[in-house]
Amino acid sequence: MEFFLATAVLFAILLLGALISAGNERQRKAIDGLREQAERWAEQDIRIKREKLARQITVSEPLAWLEKVAAESLGSAPKLVTVTPWQKEGLNALVSLCQDGRRLVFTPIPRERLLKALKVKGKGALSGMNSTLLGDAPKRAPWFELSVVTSGMFFDIEAAQTWQALTGEPLTAGRLTMYEIPALGSGKK
Repeated sequence: MEFFLATAVLFAILLLGALISAGNERQRKAIDGLREQAERWAEQDIRIKREKLARQITVSEPLAWLEKVAAESLGSAPKLVTVTPWQKEGLNALVSLCQDGRRLVFTPIPRERLLKALKVKGKGALSGMNSTLLGDAPKRAPWFELSVVTSGMFFDIEAAQTWQALTGEPLTAGRLTMYEIPALGSGKK
């Protein structure tokens, strides 16, 4: 009798734990959905408010603009030396070299898609490179989402002008992802 009672109590505790876990997962998904909706609402609100001023925006120094945007995300000026367009099999990016040897990679490609392209050795779009675009550990590379929500009201307009000036091609997305790749031999990963 005691065995059945102990088994029933154990089963009830496990069932309660499973129900709590399922409830927590539902709440996490709901909160993620709310966060995404709030971001989209904020983007649209900013776009409506800035429409009149948008016609006056011009980026005269693309390298200086990239440095400013990077400094806002990193907390200090990275001191960009060069910016080089990079393109391979439908993937494109701007690779900038900093004075301290680290690289900043700006790309309109969503992080998941870029990591997927980097993941498959020998088959991915980047398999021909000695070192990948995002260094030896792409998943661990620090990254920052740059958009009108995170980088200023006119980010998408300024980013499109900068991208056009540096690559000669139009920017197809209103946001960029910036990756910070440490200098070779710096010991950071």
